[in-house]
Amino acid sequence: MAHQRIRHLLPFTLKRLKLWPVLGILGPRQVGKSTFLRDLLSKELESTEYLTLDLKELQDRANRAPDSFLEEMRDRRKSRTLVLDEVQKAPPLFDAIKADVDEKRIPGKYILSGSTEFSRKTGIRESLTGRIGILRLFPMTMREAAQKPFVSPWTGKLLGGPASSEAERAQYLERGGLPGICFLRSGQERAASFETWLETACYRDLQQVRGGRIDGSLARDILSTIASLETPTLAEIADRLRKDARRIRTHVEALQALFILHRIDPHPAGVGKEEYLLFDTGLANHLQASLPQRVRIWAINECLAQHEYSGAVSLRLRYYRSAKRSRMDLVIEQPGRVVGCILTEDASPGPYIIRAATAFLRRVPNAEVWIIAPCRERQRIDKRITVVPMSHLA
Repeated sequence: MAHQRIRHLLPFTLKRLKLWPVLGILGPRQVGKSTFLRDLLSKELESTEYLTLDLKELQDRANRAPDSFLEEMRDRRKSRTLVLDEVQKAPPLFDAIKADVDEKRIPGKYILSGSTEFSRKTGIRESLTGRIGILRLFPMTMREAAQKPFVSPWTGKLLGGPASSEAERAQYLERGGLPGICFLRSGQERAASFETWLETACYRDLQQVRGGRIDGSLARDILSTIASLETPTLAEIADRLRKDARRIRTHVEALQALFILHRIDPHPAGVGKEEYLLFDTGLANHLQASLPQRVRIWAINECLAQHEYSGAVSLRLRYYRSAKRSRMDLVIEQPGRVVGCILTEDASPGPYIIRAATAFLRRVPNAEVWIIAPCRERQRIDKRITVVPMSHLA
C-alpha cells in the first residue's frame, strides 16, 4: 500500500533502540508516525505492543492511574517494547514511565510518539531527561515517495549524478509528502483531504496545546498568510492580518509546537527577523504558496530529514539578507562548515545572483555558496561558488 512505504528513519530507529530505554518519535499530524510504529517498526522487532491514546478508553485509564495502566499492559501483553502513540494525551504517564525505567533500565523498553513537542505539553525534559532519545519524522522525502534507497545527505557532499527528474520534482512540489494525501491521484480529493487536515489541526489540535487562548480561525488565516508572503515574518503576518503582533506570536508558537511551521532565523552577518514557513510543499501548494516558497520548503525538509535519518551531527538552518536586500535562501551551518544556498529557477544564474553570492562571501569569509538551479551538470564559478543541479537535493 502507498502509505506503508518504507521510511528512511527505520534503520536509525533500530540503532537508537539499543541505546535508550525510551525513544520518542515526534512529527506533525498525518506524517506517518502511526503507520511507522504499528506496521513498519513492529516487523523489525522481536516483541512489541502498539497502543494508541487516540482511543478515549485507554486515554482515560492512563490519565487516571498511569502506574497500574503500564503494569497491566506489560503483564498482559508480555511485550519487550511497549509503543504508546499520541502519548501527550496522557501526561501522567511520563512520571510513571520514569519510575519504571529507573527501577529497571532496559534499552528499547518504551517507544513514545506525539504530534506536539513533549516539553511544551508535559514537562518531559524534567521527567525523562537522560532516559529518552528523540527522533523526528518528517514528510516523506522525494526518495521515500519514489521508494528509492537512502543516500548520504545532500549537504554532506555534491553528489555525482541527478537523483530526481523534473517530473518527479514538479509532482512533489505540488503534492508534498504526507503519506495519506500525496498519493491521492485526484486533485479534488487531495484538496478535500488538506481541508480536513487544516480543520483538525487548527480547531482541535491547537486547542489541546494552548486551550482557549487559540483562535482556530486566526490560526488558519496565519497559515494562509504565511503561504502568500515572500518574507513571512511576525511583523509581516501581523500587518497583513491587521492583528496585534503579540497575539500572532502566541498562535505561531503553538503552530511550531505542532511542527506545522519551520522557524528560520537570520544569519548574524545580515539583517532581518525570523521567518516562518509551512512544513510541507503539498500543504503550501493547497494554500497557494508561490513556486519559490515551495522549493525553499522542499530544500529545508530534504536537508532536515536526510540529516535526521543518517544520524549525522545536527545542523542549523538560517537565511541571510543584506542591507541591500540580496539573499541566501538558506545558510547551512555544521561544525567546521558554512554553506550559503541560493535557490533559483534560472538554469543559468545571471550576474545579480553571482554578485549576491560574492557579497555573502565577503561577509562570511569561511563559507562557500551553492547556487541550486534546474540545470543538468555542476558548474564551478570559482573555488567557493558552485552551481548545483536542483535534482541533487533529493
